[in-house]
Amino acid sequence: MKVRDLLPMDIDIDVYDNVCEELGICFCGPAELTDEGARYFADVLDYDIDLCRGYGDVVAIVHVDDPDDKVWRHKLNRASALFYALAGYCSDKNYHRWFKDE
Repeated sequence: MKVRDLLPMDIDIDVYDNVCEELGICFCGPAELTDEGARYFADVLDYDIDLCRGYGDVVAIVHVDDPDDKVWRHKLNRASALFYALAGYCSDKNYHRWFKDE
């Protein structure tokens, strides 16, 4: 499964990364990207993600691991940017540029 497959799901789920669990934020779907948002987050949309049991509930694990420290940190930052923005942790202007209103 890819991140792009999670976004349209009608699901409330905690999202973590698979390296250091720094991501740790709730995703409340469904969510739809604008064309600009799809371009801006194109790399993140293709990250692998697994739904699995953890902490007593089903959680989503975004795969950002890489042997190169700089690569996984960059991927973690990009995944964090998407999921934190979806939770409203971005400017109103960017939110409306990247996401369609329900």
